Amino acid sequence: MRIGRTLPPAATPIYLKDIFSGLKGLIRGSKEINRFESELKDHYKVKHCFLVSSGKAALTIILKALHELYPERNEVLIPAFTCYSVPSAIIKAGLKVKLCDINPETLDFDFEQLRKIISLSKTMNNKNSILAIIPTHLFGLPADVDQVRKIKDDDKISIIEDAAQAMGGTLKRKKIGTFGDIGFFSLGRGKAFSTIEGGIILTNNNSMADDITSQMKRLPAYSVLEILKLVIVSFLLSIFMRPALFWFPKSIPFLKLGQTLFEPGFPLKKISSFQAGLTKNWLVRLKEMNSIRKQKSNFFFECLKKNNNLASSMIRQNKNNFFLRFPLKIYDKQVFERILSKSEKSGLGIMSAYPNSINHIRELEYFFEGKNYPEAYRISKQLLTLPVHDFISLSDYLKIKKLICIESRH
Repeated sequence: MRIGRTLPPAATPIYLKDIFSGLKGLIRGSKEINRFESELKDHYKVKHCFLVSSGKAALTIILKALHELYPERNEVLIPAFTCYSVPSAIIKAGLKVKLCDINPETLDFDFEQLRKIISLSKTMNNKNSILAIIPTHLFGLPADVDQVRKIKDDDKISIIEDAAQAMGGTLKRKKIGTFGDIGFFSLGRGKAFSTIEGGIILTNNNSMADDITSQMKRLPAYSVLEILKLVIVSFLLSIFMRPALFWFPKSIPFLKLGQTLFEPGFPLKKISSFQAGLTKNWLVRLKEMNSIRKQKSNFFFECLKKNNNLASSMIRQNKNNFFLRFPLKIYDKQVFERILSKSEKSGLGIMSAYPNSINHIRELEYFFEGKNYPEAYRISKQLLTLPVHDFISLSDYLKIKKLICIESRH
């Protein structure tokens, strides 16, 4: 066990002044929630906004609402390499996960395969079972949502934009989260902006909004004890998320920090006024944090740009955007393992992206028996991520740079 300065792989600072704003929000009650909703609608130029307990909850509620609109459809098409929270939400909504392989240079869909999957789904029994397609802005890398729209050619297939890791990002001067029929963000720990836990749903589609409103009426609010727990966790995060102390919670096994888990048993709740209160001056703070992430991502880009194997086109094409974590391809398995091992010993916050492609999640393997998604599987064994958050010092950056550059020459 390491004791000493340890970088979180991803972090969104929460300060005491933010917690006090949260406590003030708790006193203001629903007015605070309405204030945050109004600010989001104004900033993103959308008619409808809903606030819930997590990004997973947001996606689940969206899917439940869509399934009520189109009950004959029960498949949700996602990239075969993505955050495990996405299939967790699909299963939670009582629907089926359908996979498409990825382009390893963009981490987006393999659009040729996507076209074939959609075409095939239209010919089988003359019925299309696809309810929605979920393009994902993984680590802040913009997905090509417009290309998905061109391909799908079916008005009953909804595009759900997974912007959980990309809040504050833009593409072609348009805000990420507003390209799809409906979009969602996560406000969890380590996301672009955090309220400890939380999720945002945005849409201009009135029919979807009506069904989501019905879903929202069924959701419970946080209990007094649950809000108290959030307050306590916010204080603990404000202390232990700092590198000088992060080694302590990281060393506690039951906290499962840094682990990628498939857990469809998560709760669905409305956001609390304490969480809404944590968002005071959220837009200014979000811009400042993303500016820092962009600056530190560019440090790594400059360091690696001469090595085409490491600085792949997914980085070069998006160097003007922020990354939530800086993605790095390491093709040699031994180098990959050495970097992870040395980072763990030195507390540098380097970690693998996701441990496997979605079809190899133990609980889902049965549904994909005989099917392969080779690029998704390959990238799961090659992709490391580097931390780019506020807490990284110049000394940390130089140590990470040295480790990557030395190991990549071996």
